[in-house]
Amino acid sequence: MYIEINKKKVFASTGGKPFAKDQPLVLFIHGSGLDHTFWGLHSRFFAFRKYSVLCLDTPGHTNSDGPALHSIEEMGDWVNDVITHLNAKQISIVGHSQGCLVGMEYASRYPEKIMSVSLITSGYETPVNSFLLDAAENNPETAVNKMISWGFGEAGHMFQGTIPGSSMLIGGYKTMFKNPLHIDLHACNNYKGGKKAASSIKAPCQLILAGRDLMAPRKSGMALADALPQTRELHVIDDCGHMLPLESPNECRNLLKNFIFSNNPTG
Repeated sequence: MYIEINKKKVFASTGGKPFAKDQPLVLFIHGSGLDHTFWGLHSRFFAFRKYSVLCLDTPGHTNSDGPALHSIEEMGDWVNDVITHLNAKQISIVGHSQGCLVGMEYASRYPEKIMSVSLITSGYETPVNSFLLDAAENNPETAVNKMISWGFGEAGHMFQGTIPGSSMLIGGYKTMFKNPLHIDLHACNNYKGGKKAASSIKAPCQLILAGRDLMAPRKSGMALADALPQTRELHVIDDCGHMLPLESPNECRNLLKNFIFSNNPTG
């Protein structure tokens, strides 16, 4: 669906069901260079179980008007603008990578409607090496190649996806090439407020890490776990890379289901 925020067109997929503001909402936030399509399998699961679903294209990404936002703090405020416009209530946040930073920032600043926060493959800060930052701005093909190579584990590289006839790698290439990866990576690299944001979250938190993550190593994920409130769950899926929701969608879905059903039930 399309809405208008700050006089700009914003797109969000709704999991195949109409958006209903009176139902609990599962809000999916994508990572750097990605878009709403990252959450296709997970969003449909919740949409067909009496949840409203929003998989946002952040500004400047795929179907949403630009310009892209240059800081995680701006993105967190923008998410609040979307939620305020829709008058949504009882929100479960699900963020991946950069989406975790945005989700933490939003949840820490605007806690009133947040029922749960699920964070997938991230630390509270995500420093980006200078080679990748430079390539993303000046040689996008090299940057996307590296992001795809480092981002996917064995399941992606061996074409072991759960959707017949599809390739996670090719899908990743197509999405990242059309989105402002360099702006996203700079936003992640410049973000220093994650530890404070994480510790300020009031809602129950869930952290899902990947055992073979080359982009957000376990050390940074465990530091995030330590920074989160005591009401949190920690899970590690060993045979996965950074793109865990695509590589292990069933296990990821089950973890999200149990946590969200428990903390944000449909009644």
